[in-house]
Amino acid sequence: MRRLLGAVLAAVLMAALVIAFAMRADDDDLPPEVKPEAAGTDPGPALLRPNMRSLEAFDFRIRGTEERRLLRFSAALANVGPGPMLLEPTSSIECPSRQRGAEQVLHLDADDDGVFRRGEDRETVRQEAGCMLDHPTHDHWHFDAMAGYSLRLPDVTEPLASRDKVSFCLRDNIRAPDAEATQRREYFGDCHRDGPQGISPGWADVYEYDLDGQSLRIPDFVDDVVVCIDLEADPLDLLEETDEDDNAATVAIEVKGSDVSRATNQDVCALL
Repeated sequence: MRRLLGAVLAAVLMAALVIAFAMRADDDDLPPEVKPEAAGTDPGPALLRPNMRSLEAFDFRIRGTEERRLLRFSAALANVGPGPMLLEPTSSIECPSRQRGAEQVLHLDADDDGVFRRGEDRETVRQEAGCMLDHPTHDHWHFDAMAGYSLRLPDVTEPLASRDKVSFCLRDNIRAPDAEATQRREYFGDCHRDGPQGISPGWADVYEYDLDGQSLRIPDFVDDVVVCIDLEADPLDLLEETDEDDNAATVAIEVKGSDVSRATNQDVCALL
């Protein structure tokens, strides 16, 4: 009888161990958000990400000769997200000659109100963001591939001319249209060789038509016709944003010889 009772107890104990092991193995297979030991844990402050958006090109000019016409235009990059678009140079990223690495700095929302407050949201995280170019005529660094420009015919995706990587030094120039600015005055001013650069929430950086890179070649056959000029912020998707699908803007322009103006019908250049 004792032997039988001992065998029964041993079998019960073994079954309990098998069940416990199986339950533990099942817990390990669960994602962290539903594991018993992870339940109720605090994920920590959210990231206050920027949201970069190209505004429509403006202030159009045609320069050059009949054989080589350049369409010059002004452009602006707006930050309509809750966090600043902040970049800092770094030596920890490998880049080509005459370039150096760039890190994007993202602020944590310390008080969980969804609004960037410089005095409150001081803690940050960093991530690699590509390279910066040494701009010899400006004596400071530009972030590579901050914008892309292209010229096309309506209802055609193939560009007539394009600039895939336009470099910018990021600054606060004007209030961004239809965006809430969380600070009254601009914060990011003139760029320096070794300092941070960026665009505050609700602000935009303007590049005038006469600056380097603000032009596209007009093909000879484009005359007395409407064409579309497309601008896109962060075309290589190097930056962390709240929305990656609203970076582009387009505008229809009418080219007649050396004259250019905004077209009356903007619908012909609706983004494809």
